Amino acid sequence: MPNMKFNFSRLILISILIVFLTSCLGTTDVATYSANPCIKMLTFTANDSIPYLSTASFNLIESNPALKDSIIINLDSLPYKTRVDSVNPVFTFYSTGGAKLYFNPIGYKYHNKDSAILTGTDTVDFRQPVKIRNWSANGKVYKDYWINVNVHKVDPEFYNWSKLSEGISNVNATSQKAVILNDQIFYYQNDGSNSYLQTSMDGNSWYTKTPSGLPANIPLTDITQFNGSLYMTRDGYNIYSSTDGITWSKQSLSLFTFKSLLFVLNNQLWAVVQASDASYHFATSSDGTVWAMIDEIPSNFPISDFASVTYTSPTGKAESIVIGGFSPSGHVLINRWSTQDGKYWVDFSNENHNLDTLGIGASVITYDKKLFIFGYKTDDGTTLFKVSKDEGLTWQIPDVLRNFLPVGFQTRFYPSAVVLKPLIVKGAQAASMKEQINESNKIFVIGGKSGTTVFSDVLEGKLNRVNFLRQ
Repeated sequence: MPNMKFNFSRLILISILIVFLTSCLGTTDVATYSANPCIKMLTFTANDSIPYLSTASFNLIESNPALKDSIIINLDSLPYKTRVDSVNPVFTFYSTGGAKLYFNPIGYKYHNKDSAILTGTDTVDFRQPVKIRNWSANGKVYKDYWINVNVHKVDPEFYNWSKLSEGISNVNATSQKAVILNDQIFYYQNDGSNSYLQTSMDGNSWYTKTPSGLPANIPLTDITQFNGSLYMTRDGYNIYSSTDGITWSKQSLSLFTFKSLLFVLNNQLWAVVQASDASYHFATSSDGTVWAMIDEIPSNFPISDFASVTYTSPTGKAESIVIGGFSPSGHVLINRWSTQDGKYWVDFSNENHNLDTLGIGASVITYDKKLFIFGYKTDDGTTLFKVSKDEGLTWQIPDVLRNFLPVGFQTRFYPSAVVLKPLIVKGAQAASMKEQINESNKIFVIGGKSGTTVFSDVLEGKLNRVNFLRQ
């Protein structure tokens, strides 16, 4: 019994000591330190001179197990000429016991040092890759990252132009047109007596072919690609078609006479025709063979020598625009018509008159979600080149510092246009242009005219940005 009293008394004493010590220490929790040294986020602090640095978005590319370092990179490059020699980076880690920057020994250094402790107020030169090493909070492990800051090396909005070929034909053409069929360029010319053809796959090498089945003096201005064939009219009741661009066949209709092919819209080939009572109408065909005459054309709508293009509007719908041309009475028109169904038309010239000096023989294409028009001015004969960012409502003179104009453009005009894919753009009179979308995103300007002098050169243009895999 005495032993039991002694043990009980000792237990009470130990309990009192535990309570006393607990009250002195305040808690029995043991502090833990993370072993995760990985980076969570990298941002740049904007400054007055470079306010958009804070918009830089960085991606983490983890290394495979066989490699040690991972990469932090902005896949979308910063704007052209952005300064990254004095950047304030902000790093966020899952845990850190300290971080250090390492600089490329053959690149730029931090205050003439090869490395520096990260303090949080650093100004870093990112013109060369920089490595950061972060130690975990428990100090036992670290993680390395190479930081690559991408800046556009070329001006994304700059147009580069070069001459691919000079004088591919010596025909003194009265009309000419280039179109695309099966990814091949077909460049047609007519001198009033015969039609001539040059073909090319790339704009560099050209081959002479002899077209057959066309009238001696047919205007070439409305050649249109539709459903894998080429179509051409302007010959009364006849419409001509070709599946290979060389051999043409004629189809005659009796219900109306053709004046011009308009465009391809909503899987239909459209034309302007004249009925037996001399009124002018639209006509459509789903196969190029069976045609239906529909509504009369609006007042001041052209029947020939206009520029037109079909494109996808911002709402995702197909839309066509028709610019300039001759009225039924032979007057030069300055109207700009737009439609999404071929039935309801809007005349943009009622809202804006900044294309009032556009002459006959203009060319319009769609490129980089804009409309480009090439032609000449009726009042002084000088070159006209304008851009529309709002589907043809308003037009502006391009910034020539961006090299919008090809060499020699000021002395020639290029009134016809062609788009490789997905559209064919047609126009009037002289040269042709095509926009190559499927691979190189290039514009090809083919031919040209200055006064009575006809050119058959091939120019190539490209907007830098449209070839970027990422912006």
